[in-house]
Amino acid sequence: MGVTDFPAVHIACHECDLLVALPVLRPGQHAYCPRCNFLLTANRPDSQSKIFAYSIASLICLALANLFPFITLNARGMEQSVTLLGSVAILATEDHRLLAAVVFASIAVIPALLLCGLVYVSVAIRIGRELPGARTCLRWTIALAPWNMAEIFLIGILVSFIKIVSLADVELGLSFWAYALFTFGVVLVSLNFDRRELWDLLDAARAAGHSSHA
Repeated sequence: MGVTDFPAVHIACHECDLLVALPVLRPGQHAYCPRCNFLLTANRPDSQSKIFAYSIASLICLALANLFPFITLNARGMEQSVTLLGSVAILATEDHRLLAAVVFASIAVIPALLLCGLVYVSVAIRIGRELPGARTCLRWTIALAPWNMAEIFLIGILVSFIKIVSLADVELGLSFWAYALFTFGVVLVSLNFDRRELWDLLDAARAAGHSSHA
């Protein structure tokens, strides 16, 4: 059996807790909860390779997003540029330190940790050997996934632009486009993310590592 051919097992629905007997899934097939129609798992061809590639690309884009101006405002001859980190710093200097910390964590720190965790787990899967702490890393990655708010932040920025454009000339900097690509990459990672598949692949890597040392 290949690593992408899931064996028939029982799994609890994450939405309604119904215990569902999953059939063997062929590549491209999806399994849904019969009660609430929640997507339980899917057999996505090459999903692990896609997650690895998208995660690396997204991390590079996030790094670039912190190196250049995010937006530049020009009103009445006065020009001011704001960086991604600068926008968070503005909140902190206006006595909104807790809000600044939450925003920074949800738009940068948590997505970065999520992607780094997936890269680490993917490396273990790709080399066919469980790396130290890989299982703990996957647990934390799964726990952090719902707290990723990168796309919400980007949508909020776009809505703000609509309001600001009537008051000042707005120029989108290189960091904005880098962050937009970062957000798009995170979305692609989410579309290919399947916790059960990752656990199965990590278990297979662990078994392969044990057999090689036998």
